[in-house]
Amino acid sequence: WPGVVLAAILGLVAKLCACVGQYGIGYFAGKNVSVQKTIGVDTVPTRAIEKILNRRGMDIGKVAILVGGPDWPTSVTCGILNL
Repeated sequence: WPGVVLAAILGLVAKLCACVGQYGIGYFAGKNVSVQKTIGVDTVPTRAIEKILNRRGMDIGKVAILVGGPDWPTSVTCGILNL
């Protein structure tokens, strides 16, 4: 059991570090056209993520995207939107 707990903690820390780093990319480099092109700001899925994340409050759709959405577009979009 100690190995499972250690693996879960390390996985959580790695996931959080990656999301914070990707948020930073969106926050600091979000105006850069190459970053916007990389996450596909003009694609339908990314526009849908943006629309849902801009809603006020914390509803089931927002939670589903933050928990189960693709890390790179979601985190960078949050950084671009300053969420």
